[in-house]
Amino acid sequence: MNPGQHYRLFYVALHWISALLVFGTFLIGLLSLANTPNNPEKLFPLTVHLALGVLVLALTIARLIVRTLMGHPVTRLAKISPRAAMLDKMSVYVQPMLYLFTFLMAATGIAIALPAGLLNGSLWQTTLPPDFYVYPARTWHGAISLALMLLIGLHLLAFFYHQGLRGENFIGRMWFAPKSKHNKD
Repeated sequence: MNPGQHYRLFYVALHWISALLVFGTFLIGLLSLANTPNNPEKLFPLTVHLALGVLVLALTIARLIVRTLMGHPVTRLAKISPRAAMLDKMSVYVQPMLYLFTFLMAATGIAIALPAGLLNGSLWQTTLPPDFYVYPARTWHGAISLALMLLIGLHLLAFFYHQGLRGENFIGRMWFAPKSKHNKD
């Protein structure tokens, strides 16, 4: 792999921290919150879910700022075949949609938390509503989560296509490269 084909260290760190937090938030939402009654035992996983969601929002904003200030992280590695060109054209839309839907997930989560009194500083004294669907944002939060899962799936399929079928070592681009005289980021 030539120098310059790695993403900068800051991009790599933001990507993997964001990915871990998104998956953690999804897991808590799906396994601990989705089918659990709104009782006091739900407050702890709900608090963790909410905190992770706020961190994801902050990291998404940070990634957008970094991307805006520093430009697109890296250029394509290989010559593009006609079949791969379609995937690359899709990536132009999928990448911004990942940012958009991640932001919308956090925004709708906050739109649920505010009227439910979950952000007033006394979460442990909050009485949860019988059902969060009393807030219109809850329906949107669920729908956006499905769309975001689909987008993440497309992102992973593109990775497997480039990594496994084309042998382009995409994981090498989005992983922590050893420091060298050519790699100063």
